[in-house]
Amino acid sequence: MKRFLTHALVSLILLAQALKADSFNDGITAYENAEYEQAIDYFDAAIAENETAAARHNMALSYFQLGKPAEAAWQIERALRLDPLKEEYHYKLGALRQQIGLIEDQPGWFTIGAQFLPTNTWIFIACISFWLLIAACVLPSIGGLPVNLGIKATRAISILSLLLALPALWIHQGLNQNGIIVSDAVADLHAAPASAAPASGVARPGERARILDQYNDFYKVETEAHISGWIKKDSFRPLRLEKN
Repeated sequence: MKRFLTHALVSLILLAQALKADSFNDGITAYENAEYEQAIDYFDAAIAENETAAARHNMALSYFQLGKPAEAAWQIERALRLDPLKEEYHYKLGALRQQIGLIEDQPGWFTIGAQFLPTNTWIFIACISFWLLIAACVLPSIGGLPVNLGIKATRAISILSLLLALPALWIHQGLNQNGIIVSDAVADLHAAPASAAPASGVARPGERARILDQYNDFYKVETEAHISGWIKKDSFRPLRLEKN
């Protein structure tokens, strides 16, 4: 009986993997057949099982073909959060932003490198480095031990790791506050979290913005054009990764 249950479990796992692969491949087939809405449904199903940069990238292409560049911008920005080293995605994002009238500024090498590891990993590195540094500085004094080459190396590596981890965590914190204007048209920004509040500016479709605050159905954001105001949540979508 135990052997039967084991085989059944393995079969279910293999079936789930096959269904996931089929959703992605079916999405590609639908896209090639110009069935873009169907392709989005398939890629969405694949993402529900396992979010990948490739699925987000293909979703972006599908939305672009449907004349929804702002949604496409969010999808490809999300793909870059999952795979920040993919040059193809950087190129396509730059071309898309240029087409919708936005300037593409390439992120620095350290920003890209910081995204290579998730937030939890950087926190782990920072904590381990901190306590190793404390131990390497305090224990020799308490125990009257000589500061040999091993202790010096531990101090140096710990300091270097902290110098990498702390800025990376700061970058992640900033990135997790970012999002994209996903409205199909120019979105109004308001002076208060209410649709009847006076306008404080506008945000362009596909434009990046940083979350400053939120209240009920509104986010307070600052756009890349340095315009601040409240925008309805259905016109703005954060980019943060849950797994971070």
